[in-house]
Amino acid sequence: MEKSFNEMYQEIVKKAESELDDIMNVSLIDKMKDTAKKVMGRSVRTKDPLFWPSGMLMLGLLSAAKDRVIRPEIMAHISAHTDMWLRDYDGKIDFVDDALAGYCFVKSYEYTQEDKYKEAADKIADFIAKTPRDNDGSVIYNPGRDSTNIFADGVGQVSMFMAAYGEAFGDSDISISAGARLSAAKQIKNFYNHGIDKRTGLNYHGYSMEEGTKKGLLGWGRAFGWLFMGITEAAVVQAKASVQGAPTKAEAIAEDIDVVEIYRNICEIALDYQRFDGGWSWQMQAVEGHIDMSATGMIAYCIARGVNAGIFADSAVTPLKEKLAKARDCMIAHTKEGDVLDALSSCDDFGVHYQTYGTYPWGQGAVLAALAEIGE
Repeated sequence: MEKSFNEMYQEIVKKAESELDDIMNVSLIDKMKDTAKKVMGRSVRTKDPLFWPSGMLMLGLLSAAKDRVIRPEIMAHISAHTDMWLRDYDGKIDFVDDALAGYCFVKSYEYTQEDKYKEAADKIADFIAKTPRDNDGSVIYNPGRDSTNIFADGVGQVSMFMAAYGEAFGDSDISISAGARLSAAKQIKNFYNHGIDKRTGLNYHGYSMEEGTKKGLLGWGRAFGWLFMGITEAAVVQAKASVQGAPTKAEAIAEDIDVVEIYRNICEIALDYQRFDGGWSWQMQAVEGHIDMSATGMIAYCIARGVNAGIFADSAVTPLKEKLAKARDCMIAHTKEGDVLDALSSCDDFGVHYQTYGTYPWGQGAVLAALAEIGE
């Protein structure tokens, strides 16, 4: 008998829970593979339990936790992972990529009101506020390497976190003292000034303002997804603050740009490159190239979140929901017994994208987040 959407969805939730529980448990075979990759000069998994693969799983689970029936079970896994980070890793924060987990801590606090999540979010806010910037105020991705590179990954994650943190804790000492250093709109504005292709509206993977160059692949799906996620959260917060007339909430994204309008524009661009099967390719323009479930999940999540937040005019909602239904069916078609398949492997650097597809935490989490937002 064919499984229902809900049955398949619940399998995806269970697999995401299991992957989060085991993400720091590396098998001997995987350790040997990492050693071989290191010898070849390729990147290997980090020992940071908050790194973006964990963050993406947490995002998927917390998106699913909107369902109050399964929320207690999901929060038990989020709590255990948080406790492990605090206990075994002394709550250490190592990378800009930890900002996605920081966003999840903000959402966890909203669900539970547990102090440990507020304190964890504060730690990440303090880290991000002190992270080195370029001359324009953008967060540098790997400052320890004497780099001036700004990555879409970093801008997307920190913007997502900054917007959510500012909305939830805009009156905190960290928010007040950091000021514009926790402005999501500032990060977005800078990327749009320096990292966007003027002809297509697509983003490059990154840029260096100091070098005056755009870098990496134009239209890499996951980089588009990262930037889109940051813009989405900032747009949701800005739109909500505008309706509520709450300037203190808007201060976290205050800048002389309309993030909501940017969000709507990037939605149009995303839909221009949606594949016939409802997904998105590893490179946006290559609509007949290999599909990437991580990019598909990230992009579909962003569009669905905007729809659910009421950002679009009523006349646009029905066509958007039809596009999202196609994306939902595509994502379900690329799962097997709860595993999300066909996600592109990790990227080593600008322009280094090994064409290896399989089941990865970032695919699992992104697709779960999208399905949770889209619904049946």
